[in-house]
Amino acid sequence: MKPSIYNFVWSTDDQEKVMVFNSLTTALAEVKKNRIDLLNVSQFDYALLSENEKQFVNELQKGGFIVDDTADELRTIKFAYNCDKYESSTVRLVIAPTLSCNFACSYCYEQSDKNQSREGEQNFFMPDNIKQDLLSYIEKVVKTGKDIFVTWYGGEPLLAKETVFDLSQKIIDITEENKVGYSAGMVTNGYLLSEDPGTVQNLKKNRIKFIHVTLDGPREVHDSRRMLKGSRGPTFDRILEGIKLLKANDIETYIRVNIDRSNIDDIGRLLDVLKENNLSDLFIYLGHVIPYTAGCKSYESSCILTEEFSLINQTFCENLNLMGFEAGKESFYPRFARACDANRTNAFVLDPDGDMYKCWTEIGNKTASIGKIGDLARQNEEKGSHEIRWLNWEPFEYPDCVKCKMLPICMGGCANQAMFINKSRPECKEWKYGLENYVRNKFSILKAQRVTVNKSC
Repeated sequence: MKPSIYNFVWSTDDQEKVMVFNSLTTALAEVKKNRIDLLNVSQFDYALLSENEKQFVNELQKGGFIVDDTADELRTIKFAYNCDKYESSTVRLVIAPTLSCNFACSYCYEQSDKNQSREGEQNFFMPDNIKQDLLSYIEKVVKTGKDIFVTWYGGEPLLAKETVFDLSQKIIDITEENKVGYSAGMVTNGYLLSEDPGTVQNLKKNRIKFIHVTLDGPREVHDSRRMLKGSRGPTFDRILEGIKLLKANDIETYIRVNIDRSNIDDIGRLLDVLKENNLSDLFIYLGHVIPYTAGCKSYESSCILTEEFSLINQTFCENLNLMGFEAGKESFYPRFARACDANRTNAFVLDPDGDMYKCWTEIGNKTASIGKIGDLARQNEEKGSHEIRWLNWEPFEYPDCVKCKMLPICMGGCANQAMFINKSRPECKEWKYGLENYVRNKFSILKAQRVTVNKSC
């Protein structure tokens, strides 16, 4: 037998013990130092161990800390990654009924650029023929037994809310008729949620079960970054009102805070505002502003490095916990990294012209289109080289990734960054810089829970 190559061993407050984390299984264990020798050898003979040692090894095996000496853990990772990547029971669609937006966010990656050809854009809002092509495509795939998962996107999708609600109802009817699953969510700037009292109710009626809304700081900070297009008017108060409506209607709500150098010192004040408005039970998380496209290159100097983001996020998670936010009750803990939808076969992004893309950072960039939804509806199986590039990407072609102990929880990070931004290697994810901190937090929570249980007994 042999120790896993994905073990991490760190000290604890108890000088007699260490904690052991495995990035392949994400298991976490506390081990006495005098028994750690078996994790520091290249190989050992199980048959020669004492009964006490065998029992110890059996427990470590359950968490993947010890494996058979014939085990090829990298092959196991590849198998699990590809099983997930090529899982075909669900079709995942990101649908933008419009690319128009009522906001003029300074860091928006959908900004047009001379290198992004958008001359072919024709429709501010999705026309009837594209809607029908979309429904025809869905009718085709559900007959094969596949479930449908939709994320409504934009632009600002609520500028085309009637299209969203109409298509939602028709997709629901198609899936119910064919007895397959359906689920949906939305990414919105939140400004229009409170404009019409019926909007949030219609979201719920049309089974849009989760919403991602962005607040970039307290009022004055947010309004300087996410202002109305044209008038540059404020948006914070309207969004906050909309978030309250979502909560009142029991719609799962996620608040994203996009951070860069201009607002990193103001996040704490936003938490104060949310707590004052009884929103501490919603999930809130930080978004790392990255210059994904040439259209936002001018904003690159304001972006922070991943290592910096990790330190900020660690403090943020601690503050969530200290302030009693629901999101702070559980530690930010790694899991086996699944394939991005952009690298999957049954996942597409659709713009209002009917153009299909693999990644939502490409939406509206006609040179990145992989075809028209109408062609897919007519079962055109021919795939272009751009789509093939997305489908073939995997972290295992990078020697640094293959050798890295973080591989199972990172999987090379963002494929878009690796292929089109860095172009030579993937960008390491936050785990590289914050893993020990997050695992320690989880360890402390588990220890506290164990003490509580022991006291109650």
